[in-house]
Amino acid sequence: MSLPSVTGLDHYIIRVNDLQAATDRYVKLGFSLAPQGRHHRGTRNQTIILDANYLELLYFPEELKADSRFGGFADAYEGPVSTALQTTDSTAVHAELARLGITAEPPLSGGRPVHLPDGSEDAAWNNTQFPAGLLGVPDFFTCGHLTRHLVYRPEWQDHANGARRIESLIAVHPDPSSLRAEYERVFGAIAIRELPDGGLQVRRGSLRIDFLSPAAFEQRYPRVHVPAGLPASAQGGWFAGSVIGVRDLAKTRALFDANQVRYQANAQGELVVAPEDGAGALQVFVQEA
Repeated sequence: MSLPSVTGLDHYIIRVNDLQAATDRYVKLGFSLAPQGRHHRGTRNQTIILDANYLELLYFPEELKADSRFGGFADAYEGPVSTALQTTDSTAVHAELARLGITAEPPLSGGRPVHLPDGSEDAAWNNTQFPAGLLGVPDFFTCGHLTRHLVYRPEWQDHANGARRIESLIAVHPDPSSLRAEYERVFGAIAIRELPDGGLQVRRGSLRIDFLSPAAFEQRYPRVHVPAGLPASAQGGWFAGSVIGVRDLAKTRALFDANQVRYQANAQGELVVAPEDGAGALQVFVQEA
């Protein structure tokens, strides 16, 4: 199996230009929030912790934006920019990439303070970045938590909207089948299957990415459009957002109505929150599997 040390999806990053405004949007959607954090390198974040994976709203100060890994996005862009893979060992993943002939930068350690009622501790991690544009879209890195207990805390995992987990990520690509060879190389042929209407699905443990053609995406999510400001490395693709499984979809809908959340109920019975109401990320709510 390719990259055996990759076990699923840990989280994904949504770049935002106003962290508090983005946070307020997710509170309106019924999410509980961990305390806002500040990374040692100067970025600030807001995590939305689910049962086994999470969403991260990430803000770059202007002086850091151009030199960040996401500098290829237009300054005004808000939305998904990267996917963090769950791993048992980021250093092992680095070696596994090398065995596939893929040269990645050495693993990089990082951290940020986590403020808890009984004091602050440093959350720490060791990550391996995949080469930019290796798989077109999305961008990937592994997140090797060294202090997982400071991230996945029960008091942050109980959400009014009933959210349990990220069921899948949604990406749009003009020719999903053209992605097969590189994804098979990295994740193995067993991880890939075709979807109707020319789509492609990638699965590894808790990671699932559905690549939809523009026509299939438009049919399922009408009036949701590709934003301006995507980098050239996206190769015509767009990492749109996620599908979130909830305990009781009827209760989620009632909460949206009470909070005056704008959403559409599509033909599949999903509740679709457009990117403009999800800090640039499409959020689709479904009854959990």
